[in-house]
Amino acid sequence: MQKQNPALLPKSDFKEAISELEKIYSQTKEPIEVSFRRLVPTLNNPDRVTHLIHTYPAKLLMHIPHFFINNSKFSKPGDTILDPFCGSGTVLLESVLANRNAVGVDANPLARLITEVKTTSYDITTLRSLQERLQEDISNKSVSINFPNIDYWFYPKVQKELACISYAIEKIQNQKHKDFFKVCFSNCVKKVSLADPRVSVPVKINPNRYPENSLNYHNIIKKLDELQNLSTISKFFEVVESNINRFEKFSLASGKHINTNQAKIVSADARCLRPTGQYTGLSDGSVDLVITSPPYAGAQKYIRSSSLSLGWLNYLKEQTTLRELDSQNIGRENYLKNEYSKLPNTNIPEADCLLQHIAIKNQLRAYIAANYLIEMRSAFTEIFRVLKDNHHFVLVAANNEVCGYEFKTQEYLVSIAESIGFEVTLRLIDEIKSYGLMTKRNRTASIITREWVLVFKKTK
Repeated sequence: MQKQNPALLPKSDFKEAISELEKIYSQTKEPIEVSFRRLVPTLNNPDRVTHLIHTYPAKLLMHIPHFFINNSKFSKPGDTILDPFCGSGTVLLESVLANRNAVGVDANPLARLITEVKTTSYDITTLRSLQERLQEDISNKSVSINFPNIDYWFYPKVQKELACISYAIEKIQNQKHKDFFKVCFSNCVKKVSLADPRVSVPVKINPNRYPENSLNYHNIIKKLDELQNLSTISKFFEVVESNINRFEKFSLASGKHINTNQAKIVSADARCLRPTGQYTGLSDGSVDLVITSPPYAGAQKYIRSSSLSLGWLNYLKEQTTLRELDSQNIGRENYLKNEYSKLPNTNIPEADCLLQHIAIKNQLRAYIAANYLIEMRSAFTEIFRVLKDNHHFVLVAANNEVCGYEFKTQEYLVSIAESIGFEVTLRLIDEIKSYGLMTKRNRTASIITREWVLVFKKTK
């Protein structure tokens, strides 16, 4: 592998930096090691405007979209940037800050809510006025609660206070303002729950898993004691105050253009970017640049990790279960036995050969990986359709391990992209420094520590 010291790469001009990287790649055709933190050192404060208004698993490093969006080789002010797996909206926010139009897609309703709020222009005076009104409206009166397994996840006092906050928020008439406080409420939910804060998917904290004289045991006992004596209402308003301050910074950073270049969600399914139901979709050749970090096969359980918030925000109604929401996600793990009885063909010879070996060990894991590649082909086909000719698609991906075998995700995705008509123009590798991105998915998987940043060009 060709190694290039990131410190030697130019950082004053992103276009100059990308030209140097492309020159090296054209000569060697080998992936180049870089550090996007060094390429964009001005973003090393993670609390950039509204990026941190809500926690979310495996967030994309903001330096990556910032580098490509603010690079005249890839986009210019007024262009349309698409993220078909937008998560909590990192790409969309960086697009808006750079005076680009931003469109996003995600199957998780919580992700869509966070993204829409994160990229919205709010009048700070109005938010503070509503904050004061909420403080007056929230009372300790009895409010009915419809939440599955509520006693397992929340102490009674916390349940009551969360219900009072939710009831008061629902009384806000303006939907845009209501959504702001719903995001603050959602970000508070897991903090006041009995879920282990160190684990993405909710797992109840249990001090008995550790020896009584251990530090972990004492920390968990301390956490449980704090939860029993915590004022959930006070915690909620701490979150509200922090987020209002973030939107003040957002208003200053984005300037006047924010009102004309709002971001929006155009679909809930990356495999179908045409108009459907409530979503406008995207027409052929309407996008100037695509930047995305799709899920991995059987990786982050985005719906399960959001389950406590989804429940309190009433996304889990009688007709909608976690399993039904999860079934809409690419990379999902939950399949019925009759669904994975036959291993499908991905049309990628190397992958199909590997999947046959995996199936001998674990038929379900093989099916998860195979169906992931098939569905990613559908998503890439839609990306190709909506992207303008001679424009670029930036993909952030990583290899992982399935049942002890290396699953070369990025190589298989490159194969899919090339078969559709994309041309690889650059391959970069960035080591993951954030533990939030290092995901131990299950017993048959491994921890991801390196990400590939692949640049494709749509050619005809």
